[in-house]
Amino acid sequence: MSFKTSCISASVCLLAIGFPDLRAEDKSVWLDDYDVTAFSNGWGKAQKNQSISGNALQVAGRSFDRGAGVHAPSLGVFRLAADTSVRFQAMVGADDGPENSGTVQFLVIADGKTLFDSGVMKKGDEAKQVDVDLTGHQVVRLQVTDAGDGIDSDHADWADAKFISSGAAPVQSQAWEAELSHFEADATQLSIGKPDRVISSPDGSVKAGVGVVDGRLVIKVIRDGKVSLDTSPIGITVDGVDLGQDVKVGRAEPYTTDVSYSVTGHPEPLHDFSKAEKIEIAPKDGKPWTLDVRCYNDGVAWRYIIPGRGSRTVSGEATSFVLPEGATYWSHHNTANYEANFLHFQPGSALTAGQPITMPVTVELPDGGYACISEDSIMDRHYSGMTLGPRGRTLNGIFEDDSSWKLNGEIISPWRIVITARDLTALVNQSIVYNLAPDPDPKLFPDGPNANWIQPGRAFWTWGFGQWDTAQWDRIKGFVNDAATLNCQYYVIDDPWREPRMGWHRNGKDEWASLKEVCDYAATKHVKIMVWEHWGKIRDKKDREEFFENVSKAGAVGVKIDFMDSESQERLEFFHDCLVLGAKHHIMINFHGANKPAGEERTWPNWMTREAIYGMEQGGRIARSHLAALPFTRFVTGPADFTPMAFQAGPMGQTTAGSQMATAVAYNSPLNHWADSAQSYLAQPKEVLEFIRTKPVVWDETLVLPGSKIGELAAIARRAGENWWVSVINGTDDKKDYSFNLDFLGNGRWSGTSFEDGKTQTELKITHPKLRSGQKITATLAPGGGFVLMVKPE
Repeated sequence: MSFKTSCISASVCLLAIGFPDLRAEDKSVWLDDYDVTAFSNGWGKAQKNQSISGNALQVAGRSFDRGAGVHAPSLGVFRLAADTSVRFQAMVGADDGPENSGTVQFLVIADGKTLFDSGVMKKGDEAKQVDVDLTGHQVVRLQVTDAGDGIDSDHADWADAKFISSGAAPVQSQAWEAELSHFEADATQLSIGKPDRVISSPDGSVKAGVGVVDGRLVIKVIRDGKVSLDTSPIGITVDGVDLGQDVKVGRAEPYTTDVSYSVTGHPEPLHDFSKAEKIEIAPKDGKPWTLDVRCYNDGVAWRYIIPGRGSRTVSGEATSFVLPEGATYWSHHNTANYEANFLHFQPGSALTAGQPITMPVTVELPDGGYACISEDSIMDRHYSGMTLGPRGRTLNGIFEDDSSWKLNGEIISPWRIVITARDLTALVNQSIVYNLAPDPDPKLFPDGPNANWIQPGRAFWTWGFGQWDTAQWDRIKGFVNDAATLNCQYYVIDDPWREPRMGWHRNGKDEWASLKEVCDYAATKHVKIMVWEHWGKIRDKKDREEFFENVSKAGAVGVKIDFMDSESQERLEFFHDCLVLGAKHHIMINFHGANKPAGEERTWPNWMTREAIYGMEQGGRIARSHLAALPFTRFVTGPADFTPMAFQAGPMGQTTAGSQMATAVAYNSPLNHWADSAQSYLAQPKEVLEFIRTKPVVWDETLVLPGSKIGELAAIARRAGENWWVSVINGTDDKKDYSFNLDFLGNGRWSGTSFEDGKTQTELKITHPKLRSGQKITATLAPGGGFVLMVKPE
């Protein structure tokens, strides 16, 4: 067994996922004969014979019938047959389609050598010809970068693209197996007998076994005697040495955690309560290091602590997650910014196709119950973000954004987490992700999450219905008035408010003077202002510091920073520095184009919410199953900015007015953005307007109701104070009747307001029932529909 730290041979490092059916006499194979949708892509899916936006391929007015439309950053990988002469030919350029002009760069790289570099290209540039000889090479990469300025309308075309071969056609393959460090052997063959160490949770229900199999360090997780995580390889590679191979388990230092703490968006303190061990791991050659394992009542976490001084290089981990036989899981393939529909995977199925997947991964266990795989504290460890490479029921930990990174002094990895739960209520109420995160720095947050400048609330957001036009100066004060009318605490001014064409630079003023005028006006309406910025504009530290200072001086209280689209060490340092500057200037932050939640909300109370979700700005591209999967997948490990409550038929996509309201209750975000216009909301019945004006953004209690099934039905009851809010989402294409009992209500008399799907997509049936504890409620759900019940004591 070995932990792969470099590509050793194209024949063993790549997973073939298909190639065209060619006869021996064929000389050419077109790029569009392959599954170009399997290319990694910065936005959407790569398209065959059309642009990424679904139009004809067109570069500088020239149209092409064949090829592939992609969006940077994009990558396709092919394996070449030995002893075969191969050429690659294409015409490349930025597609004419998008309104804005992005910048792209085309690269053809063979075995690490760049054979073609287009240089920076933008919309309107003439297509460039590619003609490169690939003979003698093993692996070729067709790559498009964002030219270093971040992704924004970076539509790119590989037009008239083809391989010309004297023999076997190139084989399309997955990049991560060729180029990224991962545990190479078949992890399913590892089987831990009697572990060297067993750590049990405080209630004894969860156990983690640590041992060595054929020299390989492994871990296994069990709940109630049933496997949540099968025997899985673990370890870290430092300075080229796999520290989990050829090792022995040494002495252990037991310890416990038992502390209560507060987190933004959680009214009640959370409890960090675990039994743990710091286990000495002794390599055959080299100094001992520590495996730190914690066992909670809701899961297991481990991390690697490597003593030492000076600068050292981490080039990956052997960390892998082997699912039990018969398990299925939920994830998706957009590892750049985590914006895609959640999919239901059968290990080894064609759906996975070997493409990397995101975390969190929610696992449906074969013997009942659930597991959820993720990581914690990636940013504060100056690390790089992990994604997963699926190989059957093994999910290999990989690092797509950094092949290696340097750390100084003692190396402490992020926590690797396996949440394990008996039912969906336990899953959505896990606290292990926050338990593992560090406390806030008291120098930055002397009052922790209770600082008076950190306030959850509802925000009015206009980009969702009007996009760029809503950033025009002459409309802004009207939108402030709308926010006040809707009882929103915040109004978010989005892209591209700082551009001169938006009119903020009037009468000799710059945008900051105009922003102060808006903030002063908004204060008279009891509304506070937040503003948007592209991360690339503040990538430089000096520009970043100036931006936060100007925002604060103008009187704005929050920023929305967008398009980071990476979890590289460098990009995570950017997140970190923004949060520090936010704390210094008392600025709350909403990150879009962001990474997975990894416990940061405990450490950084001013991190109010993040995107990292396929939200309502995607409209009709959102799958109905996605809506019913989200509470049990993405939202398990942290809040998300889904931007619900679109009531217009186009932006609603496959949803209904009922499911739009239901998502607003089911999906948690301490900063809740309403995404439709005030005109649309004010045209709704008075009960809907009350919902918009009063819906809580933090909850005291959350229950998952019987009958809920990931991707099919999400029925959730939430309590805020004495009031209950029930949300039901139908994730199927079928009409459903769903019944539940009000067992969670206390004794006494209760009154309710219910919102049920009407006869059309935008219509609601509203009733005002009198209710009692234990009463049975039946809701009729349209396909992709929803139901909401607000309950108050009389």
